[in-house]
Amino acid sequence: MRWWDVQRPVINEYLCKGCGICATVCPVKVLAVSRTRVNPRGLNVAETVNPEKCIGCRLCEITCPDFAIAIVKE
Repeated sequence: MRWWDVQRPVINEYLCKGCGICATVCPVKVLAVSRTRVNPRGLNVAETVNPEKCIGCRLCEITCPDFAIAIVKE
């Protein structure tokens, strides 16, 4: 992978409801539902646990029902 191809998921915690779909569909287990982080609505949110493993497949972004995830290039 080239340095300009580095991608990572960005999670909008205000939109995330912690359903865990993103963590389920991620083939390299970059995401997980946090047990400690909550959003202003009091819901546990998804978090990035292995950002360096992201392959940029965008499955998390596509399957998120709340449009709370975006894959960005660094």
